[in-house]
Amino acid sequence: MVRAAKRPKVNLVQTESNDALMDEIVVPRGTLMTCIAGMKLQSEDVGAAIQFLEFCRSFGEICKIGKGQPEETLRHLTELQEVSSVVADVHINLLSVIENGKDNPFDKYPRHGDEWIRKVGEYISLTFHAEDFTLQCLNQGVSGYRSLNPSCKLEVLNCLCDEALSCEKLRTCIDNKDRKCVATQEIKAATRKQKELKRRYDDMTKTIEGGDTANNEEANDILSQIKEAEEVKQAAQNELEMLKRVHRTTPVMEDKGVKYWKLGSYCNCNISIMRQEFDEENRTKNKDMWFMFTEDEHKVVEDHVTTR
Repeated sequence: MVRAAKRPKVNLVQTESNDALMDEIVVPRGTLMTCIAGMKLQSEDVGAAIQFLEFCRSFGEICKIGKGQPEETLRHLTELQEVSSVVADVHINLLSVIENGKDNPFDKYPRHGDEWIRKVGEYISLTFHAEDFTLQCLNQGVSGYRSLNPSCKLEVLNCLCDEALSCEKLRTCIDNKDRKCVATQEIKAATRKQKELKRRYDDMTKTIEGGDTANNEEANDILSQIKEAEEVKQAAQNELEMLKRVHRTTPVMEDKGVKYWKLGSYCNCNISIMRQEFDEENRTKNKDMWFMFTEDEHKVVEDHVTTR
């Protein structure tokens, strides 16, 4: 979980090595984000909200978090003092994943009871200091949870998501990322091989005259190789199809105290890159800041990211 605060001094410079030419690119900082998926948030809570939405985008199906439920959960966390059934359901489903439960988790942890809140406190206790106010509230059940501010509730939720990442189901999904990379490389290699073989076959068919036996045998061999490459390619594509919902988000570029992320279109359907600023010396605090770009600024940032 990446957290931070202060605006660092950033020097983003592109170097042309041939002539030692320093071509300084002015990368826009963007506008401080205070709204995510139509919800007004404190600027210091934007990063936590994005973290939860990205977790759900990657693992929502496994954690039984349905479409629209992540946004509704954030809305209830930030706008309601009462503990809604939507908020309870997400936490209970995460507990079920962590405990690898096969039975109905809502029998073990009723939505309107204290058990699930206290159990969440147990799982995230190592993340907080023993005397932390948040843990004290969670130990009090529903009444204590109500007293937490939205920032604390978001932190509790993300800590539970982090705990879920270490469980067997989600570890398997994360490991599948490597399989996805292998499958992608296999598709590319098979495609290149197909193109080369087809080029050779086309050249051969143009020069074959009078049904030359040797050339016909070679042509058949090339056709057989093309078929084999197609089978390899199809198998890899099937693998990718199975893994297409399994992914982890990584920054597209990093500098000192700054990361650029290509995320879902949380603010503008034409804008996908966001800027995160954080204090490298104090990442344990939820004080990072997120910035969005206008379409013109986005083009500048995108061009810079692709040339780094």
